[in-house]
Amino acid sequence: MNHPVHETAETMRPSLPHDEPACQRNAAWLGYAGLLPFVALAALVLLSAGDIQVQARTALIAYGAVIISFLGAWHWYAAIELGGSSATLARMSFAVSPALLGWLAILLSHPYGMALVITGLLMTCVADGRWRATSRPWYRQLRQRRTLIATASMTAAVFSQL
Repeated sequence: MNHPVHETAETMRPSLPHDEPACQRNAAWLGYAGLLPFVALAALVLLSAGDIQVQARTALIAYGAVIISFLGAWHWYAAIELGGSSATLARMSFAVSPALLGWLAILLSHPYGMALVITGLLMTCVADGRWRATSRPWYRQLRQRRTLIATASMTAAVFSQL
């Protein structure tokens, strides 16, 4: 059986039309599942006090840092698939910034850590729009909705303490 040595973004896309709706559906429900920690931890920050609230804020920042790192990794993958252009260098350079922001967010205290995670969520969403040609047509809308919910959750947690 022949296997291609190098697959491009085009050859990796499903070749059958019925694959696309399944991919979109799976991305949608998994994306919403990924929002559960944002919503639950923000609610815990809003409804608790003392040590529980501090732990919930810390967990919310840490989860947000993991998510923005994940979103940056997607851009790293897409950049590698594009080849060696200067645009690829720009995208790869961008791709590492969410992980660095997440790391700094974990080191900083509330509300600064949350502000950095919110910044990372928003900047990756903007980058998704900038480089939308390398993603599925439905991906941008999916990301915009998830970004809105995640940033609203984190913003509520930030303003609950000011």
